[in-house]
Amino acid sequence: MSDNFIDASSASHPDSVLRLSSAVHRFAIPFINPKDQISFETSFNTCSKSHSNTIAAMQQADNRRRQIKAAMASIEYNKYNKSKEFSDSEALMFELVLSIATYALSESNIGCDSCVDGDFPKASRQFAKAAGIFQYLGEDVLPNWMANSAQHAELENETLAETRVGVCLAMQHLYMAMAQQMAVATVLAKPGTPNYALLGKLSSGIAAELETFVTTCRSKSPHHMSRLDPSFLTLITFLINIQHSLGLYFLGRSLWLNCEYGVAIAAISEATVAARTRTTPTGRGLPEIESTSPLQSLSPELSNYRKHMVSLLQSWEKDNMLVYFNKVPPSVPADKASKPIRINKVEEYCLDIKDPLPFSLPGVCDEQEVSSPTKVESKTSESTDESSKGTNPPSYDDAMNNSSFQQQVDCDLARELQDKLNSE
Repeated sequence: MSDNFIDASSASHPDSVLRLSSAVHRFAIPFINPKDQISFETSFNTCSKSHSNTIAAMQQADNRRRQIKAAMASIEYNKYNKSKEFSDSEALMFELVLSIATYALSESNIGCDSCVDGDFPKASRQFAKAAGIFQYLGEDVLPNWMANSAQHAELENETLAETRVGVCLAMQHLYMAMAQQMAVATVLAKPGTPNYALLGKLSSGIAAELETFVTTCRSKSPHHMSRLDPSFLTLITFLINIQHSLGLYFLGRSLWLNCEYGVAIAAISEATVAARTRTTPTGRGLPEIESTSPLQSLSPELSNYRKHMVSLLQSWEKDNMLVYFNKVPPSVPADKASKPIRINKVEEYCLDIKDPLPFSLPGVCDEQEVSSPTKVESKTSESTDESSKGTNPPSYDDAMNNSSFQQQVDCDLARELQDKLNSE
């Protein structure tokens, strides 16, 4: 494919169309603060030291965290709980959610790598997988956490965006849009004339998904919406409008092949307007690309795309005036417009269910460790002596009214339960 044309009316789409269709955003991976001293083994030392499998699991978690921290920096996982004097920390849930969100972003970055390599089908699967992970966070993990959280109000405004239900649900739509972009790129990269009608519907569906991302984030998490990087919001605005323009462009190509010349010219004319730089912040068209904006990398592709549409439109208008004489409507009629479709499905994700790790009550654990076989034998002999004296068991009323007896019963039950857990 080339951006230089001899016969614009029958020319194939230029490379710039493929590049603009497949433009996606790569998110940075959250970093762990290299100065933090968080350790699972140390935190759970008191209640896990009697269980070798629990200790092993904690050490494995610490080792993995150290490996990640070796390449990352700069998140304080317990920031929102530093001022608390009590011990009902929710840092474990925070760590779990951030780990899952980081996994989703890692999958999306693998998709970005595949996109750069031209493997668009693989990239589409990776983005659909990232969408499924964020859906799992937004519909399962986070709602359950917030329903049982004592710090819900504090978390809502102070914690990271990746731990909010609204943001995760919005991210699901963003990655589904990116997955569909890869589907469009897959069709465009194949030789021959593509199905332009299908591409027009897919591009309209991408724009609709991106708009849903914005509305979901604004309605369900307005506080974090206001904290998003303005350059990222500019990128989203650019992608929404360029997908609208591409949808009209593909529609025009399809209508021309179907001999609907007048409506095809109207579609390309609208696509040209949609690809112009807007004159007002709320006007129609693309946002202005500043000299320091990351969108500068797309400026050459955008320029070639605009030139291609101008050349195509001039050629079509000339052919229509000399040969076809079709009436050109001021805009594309509603019955001819592309209906947005969404073909990709979220790749569902769920954490594997693991067997619970055993823990011990600190008091019970200490008693078991301090006691020796000699003391156990002594206690056994003492109890035998007492039973030999024929002491009657306490009555129900005495047992219920005697607090020391109840504490002894609770202690015995806890010790019995601990023995059973240790023997399994």
